[in-house]
Amino acid sequence: MAYTVAQNTSFMTVASILQKAVSFVYFTVIARLIGVENTGVYFFAIAFTTIFAVFADFGFNSVLTRESAKYPEQTERYLSTVLAAKLLFSLVSYALLALSVNVLHYSDLTRHLIYLAGITMVLDNFHTVFYGVFRGRRNLVYEGIGIVGAQFLTLVVGSLALYNHWSLIWLILAYTIASALNVIYTVCVARSRFHLRWSFSFDKQIFKMFFIFAVPLALAGLIGRFYAYSDSLLMSKMLTAQELGWWSVPYKIAFAFQFVPIALSASVYPAMSAFAERDREKIGELFTKSWRYLFTIVFPLSFGLIALARPALVFLYGANYLPAAPALQILMASLIFGFLAFVTGALLNATNHQKTQTGLMTLVLAVNIVLNLILLPRLGIYGAAVAALASNFVLCAGGLIFSNYFVKLDFTLLFKYFLQTFIPAAVMGILVYYFSRHLHFIFTIPIGVIIYALLLFISGGMSLTLFDTIRQKVWRH
Repeated sequence: MAYTVAQNTSFMTVASILQKAVSFVYFTVIARLIGVENTGVYFFAIAFTTIFAVFADFGFNSVLTRESAKYPEQTERYLSTVLAAKLLFSLVSYALLALSVNVLHYSDLTRHLIYLAGITMVLDNFHTVFYGVFRGRRNLVYEGIGIVGAQFLTLVVGSLALYNHWSLIWLILAYTIASALNVIYTVCVARSRFHLRWSFSFDKQIFKMFFIFAVPLALAGLIGRFYAYSDSLLMSKMLTAQELGWWSVPYKIAFAFQFVPIALSASVYPAMSAFAERDREKIGELFTKSWRYLFTIVFPLSFGLIALARPALVFLYGANYLPAAPALQILMASLIFGFLAFVTGALLNATNHQKTQTGLMTLVLAVNIVLNLILLPRLGIYGAAVAALASNFVLCAGGLIFSNYFVKLDFTLLFKYFLQTFIPAAVMGILVYYFSRHLHFIFTIPIGVIIYALLLFISGGMSLTLFDTIRQKVWRH
């Protein structure tokens, strides 16, 4: 059964909220119990492995989603070829990971954690293939169930390891076990619910077509991963494990909220791909609605966390992580541009302008690395946060310029939506900061929500009619 963009966004948003909430709790418990330095080692092992996941996927998932959305009758042939290709790419990626971690001379503990995380990477690479097919069918319900269930299982196994004081290896093994079960789950859903049949057969024509489409996506993905984790890689050689541990907390908090643009882009990407073939004007309309949705969420989120960064960090992680507060505040400002860039990237990829997106990401990566090399020795983790802010701004602004070049956008309407949400969020942030100096920060959160909601209705950013329209789209069958 196919669902609307609004319904799929709702499914993935709810699932991602649950998944990120469980993940956030898991990381918070880890950070409090194993100390700042061990948290830095654990965080780096996952970050390092995540970079190599791009080699394993090589952009095939995005192409599979797009092509199966366009030509659903070819799905089984596409799926069989992609599975065969991914088996090869996964083996090569793991070999590169093992080689790299030894060449860079990391400690024995770090290497062992990365080896195990690499196995998780391979397993993830296979269950995401089936999620790509589900997305092509515009049904994100099963993906939502899978990601929540896997994260909950990770929490259970990891918590058991922490309770029994097992080694850090078990904290990574928790992900491996959950990922293995997720592979089994997606295979069962593909067969029983979507009635798909496949094999690890290799169709040269399909592979060639997918490979040509995937190369710019793979490059963009690789650049994106380096962009996301280049600061951590540089820190592993330029800063101490304690500083990396401090950085992991604001980074994890900022990353936790990316479920919003990820869920939205997962829903709009197939729709934009379909519109690219039939009605390009609708892509512009969908883009504008998507940014309005993100404005409404990211502005209050960013201003609220900027106001409450210090008390929230002490409450959740302890006073040992207080030096990370300024970095968190800067990353929250960066989050605004990061959110919006997800939609520009989806538009460029959906309209077959992967090369443009890749070129933009290359520029942004270069900006990020140069700024980190300059700022890390002088400002430490605060320099990394400033580099992230500047880089995300370039990514968002560049993506908007190119998106408007390929698809006509209504900037007057976008600016109207911007003002309707930015001003209420800014006022809310100022008031929340003031109240937090006199009340426990927990009590200021509902106060901030109420203030923002009222101001949003006053500004016209939300109305009863719009609210009812959204409700009808979400619940429409």
